[in-house]
Amino acid sequence: MPEPLRPNPDELLAAIRKDESKSHSGRLRIFFGMAAGVGKTYAMLKAAQDRLKEGVDMVIGTVDTHHRAETEMLLAGLPLIPRKRITYKDTALEEMDIDAILARRPQLVLVDELAHSNIPGSRHPKRWHDVVELLDAGIDVYTTINVQHIESRKESIESVVDIKIRETVPDSILERAYQIILIDIAPAELLKRLSEGKVYLGDLAEAAARNFFKEDRLTALREIALRLTAEKVDNQLQDMITVRESDTVWKATERLMVAVSHSPYSEGLIRATRRLAFGMEAPWIGVHVDTGIALSDQDKATLAKNLSLVRELGGEVVSTADLDIAQALRRIARQRNVTQLIVGRPGRRQFRDLLHGGTILDRLVRESESFDVHVLRQETKRSAVSKDHLKIEYKSGMSIYGLVISAVAVVALIDSLLLPLIGYRAVGFIFLLTVLVMGMLVSIGPILVAAVMSALIWDFLFIPPYGTFRILAPEDIAMCGAYLFVAIATGTLTNRIRKRERMLRLREERTQVLYDIVRTMAASHNRQEFMSLTAEKLGAILDGKCSIAASNQDGRLERKIFPFREWSQIDREWAVAQWAFEHGKQAGWSTDTLPSADGIYIPLRGTSETVGILAYHPQGKVRLLQEEENLLSTVARQLAISLERELLQERSQQAERLAESEKLYQTILNSVSHEIRTPLTAIIGFTSALQSDQLSANTESRRQILGELSDNAERLNNVVTNLLDLSRLNSGMLSLKKDWHDINDLIAVVLGELQKTLSDHPIITRSAESLPLIQIDFNLFKQALINLLSNAAAYTPSGTTIELEITVTGGAVTLKIIDNGPGIPSEFLPYLFDKFYRVPGTPSGGTGIGLAIAKAIVEMHGGIIEVVNIPKGGACFSIKLPIEKQPELPKESENL
Repeated sequence: MPEPLRPNPDELLAAIRKDESKSHSGRLRIFFGMAAGVGKTYAMLKAAQDRLKEGVDMVIGTVDTHHRAETEMLLAGLPLIPRKRITYKDTALEEMDIDAILARRPQLVLVDELAHSNIPGSRHPKRWHDVVELLDAGIDVYTTINVQHIESRKESIESVVDIKIRETVPDSILERAYQIILIDIAPAELLKRLSEGKVYLGDLAEAAARNFFKEDRLTALREIALRLTAEKVDNQLQDMITVRESDTVWKATERLMVAVSHSPYSEGLIRATRRLAFGMEAPWIGVHVDTGIALSDQDKATLAKNLSLVRELGGEVVSTADLDIAQALRRIARQRNVTQLIVGRPGRRQFRDLLHGGTILDRLVRESESFDVHVLRQETKRSAVSKDHLKIEYKSGMSIYGLVISAVAVVALIDSLLLPLIGYRAVGFIFLLTVLVMGMLVSIGPILVAAVMSALIWDFLFIPPYGTFRILAPEDIAMCGAYLFVAIATGTLTNRIRKRERMLRLREERTQVLYDIVRTMAASHNRQEFMSLTAEKLGAILDGKCSIAASNQDGRLERKIFPFREWSQIDREWAVAQWAFEHGKQAGWSTDTLPSADGIYIPLRGTSETVGILAYHPQGKVRLLQEEENLLSTVARQLAISLERELLQERSQQAERLAESEKLYQTILNSVSHEIRTPLTAIIGFTSALQSDQLSANTESRRQILGELSDNAERLNNVVTNLLDLSRLNSGMLSLKKDWHDINDLIAVVLGELQKTLSDHPIITRSAESLPLIQIDFNLFKQALINLLSNAAAYTPSGTTIELEITVTGGAVTLKIIDNGPGIPSEFLPYLFDKFYRVPGTPSGGTGIGLAIAKAIVEMHGGIIEVVNIPKGGACFSIKLPIEKQPELPKESENL
């Protein structure tokens, strides 16, 4: 009786995790169509109106109606998040405001045109990136997309419509969708809508009718859209089948499966399955069952060739490990909802078939109630098959056989000594125990030798009459025959248990390595670190050297290899890696592309691009097993996901920096242009006035104009000086020229230079006695104080005092600048030292960089600058500089 089939634990766990991940994120509903004008946006808005009536908190993130009247009517009553204005190349444009949506946190948001490319400077380069962030935040999304924008269908659709498609969305986004709603319409009806102006207006409609909107092209697009939707439904059905407990196959559609091995006959089975699948328009898979048998290099090459053929012909490869091939095929057929299984006719091996309950074909036909079995004729001589099986069965070396024979001889010697005490029947049990122990240590070949040899020795030496193989007593004949059968059967079963244990242990080791690699990727914050650790762990389990090369921001493969770098210096090997990266296909040793290379190069393909290369160089030219190739592919997928995530984060940060740069550019332009234009305008005006003949004789007027010229030139000089200081500070090229100075001398110099600026503000200075010297860059620190005092004079009423207080507290010199103005609103205090920041409502004038420069200079000296409002009114800026070890001053001469 066959074992009840249980769900595959790995696939069951993956399905549970998939459901859990979906439960923590928002749900995506895609309104899908073959072309523009089928009614995707209309259907989305109609569904949104229904959800609004149900009381769902929903908003419109972005919707483009293309001025279609019936679509615009559905916007009525739907809450709208205003779009964000972004300036790009001096043009104000609008994009969806994802920050406002995340702050609002509705239950549902409408995002039209999923494949749209965002304006440079936006949070993300693509709109589907915005949708992913919304889903990860737990917000449901309704969106629309046409079939030509699906990444996997891009090339086939380009050949149909003869148009280059530039905007695509990775298929992984479709996989995240819990529902895809196909908006289907007949091509003739769509062409009618186009002629009525319901798709495009004016010249656009005429251009569309001449090019894209042809009935034959629309029919092809419709078929592709229908097939893609059917695939999504089929995948959802497969997920449901994974977690159900019934053994029944749901024959919703035909699905074929072919058994693939290292046999040369598998090639014919694969091609036949492809022909059947093509005729039925059905998906098909090729299954390889690893029974733990050690394969020769030639067998490994044949197996790899057969599995590669499955992939080339459009099939899916599934590998599993099991000692029972028939049971494994039944399990995979049930898990994948297979309706037809294609196998070759197996050879008859009487003894083995007796032990296993018949041939694989007999068991499949007898035990399979949910799928049909097709047996294909093999056009090859039967003798070749028999030889192949004989070659596979016996892999132990002669030394193992010698040890087994020696062990049986030693046990026979011991039994001869114990014979008078235990009798010849007990001797048989000792021989049986010996065979069982050997079953735990050696392979099936030596076990059979031990069983037959021990039976012959027992008969010849211990069963009466001694010294002959003839047995007189009927019960001894039965006992000897039973012993031989039990010894062979138990030895074989023990060996199978050992093989199964070895397979489980190897699978556990590989699973542990994969777990360690994924954990390293998740925990590491350094890309170089996790790439090196991943390569080392993978190389150790595969007995070779692994290394990883990642792409840069520009999408080019960098010649920075972690951790095994030698091959990257060999131009021939690097050329193979480049080919694999550019074409997105494996290349190198043991592949069909550039097989003369020393290593195999696997492209790390993410959801939307190739992000690097995983290279494997074997210690010897021993071909990898299928399980090992699967491990390489799995690690490559995990690496691709991790590297792509980091790459997208870097690009997102770069986009944010670009947006900040654009904002900063506008702020600088607005602020600096005013600050430069004002004194320049005055200088030009006063210069023109000086050229007047009427002022030539008026000395007093000339003196006033020259004073104004000097003031405006000084103002312009201060603006340029601050901009240059800020530029040097940002570039990191500014170096300090520190020396010892008296802070009172510094204050005196600053007040002298600002005498005119501070003329309307009485200055009160309070200084502690015996102040220590401070080690500073005099000119830079002078500029910091000039900026602080100028700021106090500019934003306090004329006639108010400005106080300077110098004290020594807690190992630091503290300088306070206290004004008696209106103070600073508390909500703006945290931003006061930001570049180009000006408190809202302050009088015009100033660039907003003086305080930022002062803060940077103070911090370069190891100090701290703070600002607080004082209770009596006004603001207090304080600078704290640490007191350093004082220099030794030269002693004054006694003769002076």
